[in-house]
Amino acid sequence: MKKFLSLVLALVMTMSLVTVSAGAKDFTDDSEITYKEAVDVISALGVVDGYSDGDFRPDDVLTRGAAAKIICNLILGPTTASALSAGTAPFKDVPVTNTFAGYITYCSQQGIISGYADGTFRPTGTLSGNAFMKMLLGALGYDSSIEGYTGPNWTVSVIKQAVGIGLDDGNDEFVGSKAVTRQEAALYAFNMLQATMVEYDQQNTIVVGDITINTTSSRKDVVNNDKNESISEDNKMQFAERYFDDLKLSDGDDAFGRPSNVWTLKSDEIGTYAKDADATYTTKVEVGDIYKDLGLGSKIEKKDVKVYVDGVADASQAPVAITKGDDTNKYGANGVLTEVFYDDDADTVTITEVNTYVGTIAKTVKATDKKDAYVVVTPEQPISGKAPISSNEEFETDDKFEDDAYVLYTFSKDAKEIKSVEAAKEVTGTVTRAENDKENTADSKALTIDGTRYKDSKY
Repeated sequence: MKKFLSLVLALVMTMSLVTVSAGAKDFTDDSEITYKEAVDVISALGVVDGYSDGDFRPDDVLTRGAAAKIICNLILGPTTASALSAGTAPFKDVPVTNTFAGYITYCSQQGIISGYADGTFRPTGTLSGNAFMKMLLGALGYDSSIEGYTGPNWTVSVIKQAVGIGLDDGNDEFVGSKAVTRQEAALYAFNMLQATMVEYDQQNTIVVGDITINTTSSRKDVVNNDKNESISEDNKMQFAERYFDDLKLSDGDDAFGRPSNVWTLKSDEIGTYAKDADATYTTKVEVGDIYKDLGLGSKIEKKDVKVYVDGVADASQAPVAITKGDDTNKYGANGVLTEVFYDDDADTVTITEVNTYVGTIAKTVKATDKKDAYVVVTPEQPISGKAPISSNEEFETDDKFEDDAYVLYTFSKDAKEIKSVEAAKEVTGTVTRAENDKENTADSKALTIDGTRYKDSKY
C-alpha cells in the first residue's frame, strides 16, 4: 500500500551567507537585496539611501533625476551635494523648484549629463544602463567628445570602456539597454569607487588657414601622489581614494573562514563580505577534481592548504596537498556548500565547508526600540552527527516565518552564532522507493517521490 508523506528536505543553502557587522544599515527588505556588499557600502557613504519606512526597494527603477543626485553625492559628498541649487531652470521641464534641479544643473555644467534635442531632461524618466555608465565614466574623468561617447554609436564606446574597467562586475546579466534598478545603480557606483581615475594632457587647438586641428595626448591614469592608498596599493588614484578617503578596503576572513573584503568607514566597520570562490561544490568532490577545476599546473603543498568546517579547523577534514588525479581524498558532501579559494600570488588554497542544519521556529519577535526583530530557532538533531546548537538560539531577521515552521540554518562555530535562516522546501507526494544501505551515510540515503530522487544532505 502506498503511503503519502509530507517531507521537509534539507537542501543546500545557496544564500550569500554574508557576515555583516553592526556598521551596516539594516533595511527591512534586506532579503531582497542581491548586491548586499555594494548596497551596504554605498548606503554607509550616504550616496544611495533607503526610504523613511526602512525599505531600500532594490528593484525599483532609477529615475534620471535620482541618477544625477547619485553622481553629485559621489563627487561632492552627500552634505555638500544637498546644498546645491539652481538659479535658473537648467532644462525647460526642470524648474528651479524641482527636487533634483540642483543636482541636474551641476552635472550638466560639468558635462556629465545632457538633455534631449527638444530642450527637456525628463527627470522622472527611466535611465538605461548605458546612460548611467556614461555618467559614471564622466565622473571618473573620461571625456565624452574624446572617447566617442556622443553620436549615433555612443553606446558601443561607453560599454566597451565601462566593461573594460569593471563597472559591471557582479552583474553577469548586464544589458545596457535595460532600465537601471536602484540596487544595480548601487553596484555600478560601488565598482566605480574602486576604479582608477583618468586625466588628459593639455589639449591644443592649432589653426592653419581655414583648417582647425585639435591635438590631444593620450589618456593616462591619475597618479596617487597623496599616498593615501586606502583601496588599492598600486600608486594610482582610485575614485574613493580621492573623494572618500575615510573609506578603507582590507583583506580578512569571514565567520566561515572564507577570504573576504572588509570595509570600514573612519573607525566603524561597515561589514565583512566573502570574495567570489574560484570553485564551488554542493556534493562530495575529489581533490583531483579541485586541481583540475582551479586550472593548476603544479601541486599545492599540504602546508599551503587551509580547510575550515563551519568556520573552524576540523580534524575530520584535514588539509592535504592539492595534486593532479587524486581520487582518494575528498571534501564536502551532499548538501554542504564547499568553496575553494586560490591565491595565485601566494600559491595557496583555502577550502571552506558550510553545513546546512534543520530546525523549527519556536517564536517570532517583532522589533522594539531596544532590539531588532528576531526569530528563535529550535534545533532538530540529525540521524547521524549532531546539531551545532543544543538549545534554542536567536537570529536577527525581518523575514516572516510561521511558528513551528521547518527552517534551514547555518552556524559559525568560530563566531558561535547562527549566520542565516531560510524556510525549508516542502515536497508532498508518493514515495515509491526508499534507499538506506549499510554504509549509513548521507550519500547512501535517498527517497524517490513522484519519480524524482532526493538524496539526503549531510545533516
